[in-house]
Amino acid sequence: RVDQLKYDVQHLQTALRNFQHRRYLREQQERQREELLARTFTANDSDTSIPIDETLQFNESLQSAHRGMDELIGSGTSILAGLRDQRVTLK
Repeated sequence: RVDQLKYDVQHLQTALRNFQHRRYLREQQERQREELLARTFTANDSDTSIPIDETLQFNESLQSAHRGMDELIGSGTSILAGLRDQRVTLK
């Protein structure tokens, strides 16, 4: 009988905690909803700007590095072709 009462008490406490948690969540959602409905939205300031200068410079640097690597690979290819031609001539 005592064990049954302990189980019942524990079960009721758990049910109460669940109920309180659901109530807290519901109240929190209602508060957030009211805050959103009460908020007045305005247009952005005319000073809105997008800082793209740094990004543009970075992109230009990457493109320059890409062109440099292409030139380096082309130069290496030419050198290897010249060495092959010399080898054929020497044989």
